[in-house]
Amino acid sequence: MLRPRVKLVLEKDGVEVVDEDLALILELVDARGSILAASREAGIPYSRAWEKIVRAERILGHRLVETRRGGKRGGGARLTSQARQVLAEYKRASRMLGVGPRQPGRHQAHGVFVAYSSDPLLEMALNRAPGVEGACIGSSRSLAMLSLGEADVACIHLYDPNTGLYNKPYLEHYQVEEPLKIGGYLRELVLAYNPRRPVRSVREAIQLVVEGKLSMASRPPGAGTRLYQKILAKQVLGNEPTGWPDKYTKVIGWTHEDTARSIAKGEADITITLRYTADKYKIPYIHLSWEKYECYTTTTHNKRVEELANILNSQWFTTLLQTTPGYKPQQNKQPDK
Repeated sequence: MLRPRVKLVLEKDGVEVVDEDLALILELVDARGSILAASREAGIPYSRAWEKIVRAERILGHRLVETRRGGKRGGGARLTSQARQVLAEYKRASRMLGVGPRQPGRHQAHGVFVAYSSDPLLEMALNRAPGVEGACIGSSRSLAMLSLGEADVACIHLYDPNTGLYNKPYLEHYQVEEPLKIGGYLRELVLAYNPRRPVRSVREAIQLVVEGKLSMASRPPGAGTRLYQKILAKQVLGNEPTGWPDKYTKVIGWTHEDTARSIAKGEADITITLRYTADKYKIPYIHLSWEKYECYTTTTHNKRVEELANILNSQWFTTLLQTTPGYKPQQNKQPDK
């Protein structure tokens, strides 16, 4: 017998933000203190739960879920005040319209979950690993998830100017217990610019942005590239401009694809991105550095992530790194900065 069913969504400027799945996830995160536990109880794949949270955060312009060690209920995640307001509004609209809430589904078996910072070649590797889910949530948040046991693998690129090292100082800062690297490589970071607004040097580009003569596309807070953006300004100007980079950012791109596309479309004049994405959109660039992009797990998760580790260290992936401009296998020495 057919029965009618109405679904409620909340929109912002005509764009869907909160549906019944996200409302249920937020409610369960609030109750369980864990995104992993919430996704399992809701019967929603972990990666899909993360994608819904991240997409809503991007549209709304603020965090919905915070991840931190030793949460109120002993878990690793809690709702922000903005998320509570969003959830309250969804429930209010549900009562007003007489729309029943979505019911939790079946318990989902937990596969391998990879939290990662934007990288096209890593996504190719993830597509070859059955039973592996991934969510592009930025380096800082990925490390937080690994530390809290909410992710099996974190793939990151965080540079520490004080030590000249990538990633290791941050593994200590986020208190990741017994970290184990399962793969890593080098990728070329560039400053890409609108060909109609050419620049001769990195210093000139940043100075023109500060003067309001060029616009900039940036990655969101927590992204390794955004951290590098802050370091770079201080290196070339001698000091970090007040409010950098937020005050000077015209476009926020969740991935390198987003920021490169914004330059190609003329929505912004400069951005820091991968050579790979600059080449893809045929936009000119200035070389910045070769950075380390690395994937870490912990000894607790080691056996479960073996298949992904094998792919990242396979001849197929090594050949991909060797033949893709802007990438190369990782060397023993630290790349130049």
